[in-house]
Amino acid sequence: MTNGRLTTEDIKYSKKARHGHGKDVTDESNVRQVAGCLPIDPLSRRFLLVSSRKNPGSWVIPKGGWEEDETQEHAALRETWEEAGIKGKIIRHIGVFVERNKKSVEKAHHWIYELEVQEVAKKFPEKKKRERRWV
Repeated sequence: MTNGRLTTEDIKYSKKARHGHGKDVTDESNVRQVAGCLPIDPLSRRFLLVSSRKNPGSWVIPKGGWEEDETQEHAALRETWEEAGIKGKIIRHIGVFVERNKKSVEKAHHWIYELEVQEVAKKFPEKKKRERRWV
């Protein structure tokens, strides 16, 4: 931890993605909690999106379920690594965004952080499942 911020040294970068459904954090209303990062290249100021697995042709912020044994920040860093192969440091919390289903019922709360990119890996857990795009 540097200046109170999580860095790449604070997380283990596994070769396989975690699949902890059943361990996902929910709030008092049983709404799933999701964490992710908006990876920003400090030199070009471009940000990275990944292809959506659920909606082919769509591009999304790397994010996923926040699990019970993690902080929001750790979950955000882990999901960004698994889905995008990006390592970096969290700069700030951007906000919490609500995802609703077709009936406008809250489905998930997305905790999103700005991430300063420090490394872009060639190999990462979901490399064969996703594409990356700098915009």
